[in-house]
Amino acid sequence: MKKIIISVVVILTIFAIGCSNDAEQAKPITSWKNEDNEVSKQEFAELTKNNNALEYKDGEFVIHDKKAVIKSRADDATTYFVQNAYIPIKAAQAIVKKEDWTKDELLTKYAGAAQNITEKGKTVEAFFITGPRGYGELRVTFDGDKVKSMTNTFQE
Repeated sequence: MKKIIISVVVILTIFAIGCSNDAEQAKPITSWKNEDNEVSKQEFAELTKNNNALEYKDGEFVIHDKKAVIKSRADDATTYFVQNAYIPIKAAQAIVKKEDWTKDELLTKYAGAAQNITEKGKTVEAFFITGPRGYGELRVTFDGDKVKSMTNTFQE
């Protein structure tokens, strides 16, 4: 009987630790660091001026700066456009390296750096600008909660 109780406690502990790690990873990045060697401090400040104007929280997009975010609707699609939103290259590379993103995890963490997000039914597409002078691009498309496609124009 003691072995069963101990086994149940161990299983519940492992489960609780696993769930708490997922919760920690799904926190939004609110402070962006210039890790791009080819981007000056001044350029980085301009490129990230409107980072975190848009947030993904509890399955919904939240606009924090209505002057920075343009929300538009066409047919059954909703688009959020944020001028001067930029993701540092190392963060973009980290996104590309991980293949098993969930929609909630990626958007919760990185929506604040997305320049364009479009929702159409169960499909969500997030578009990021990165690299020197914003010439790199990253596009992540979700079908439901799973990544459907991920494309980029920068070197990994």
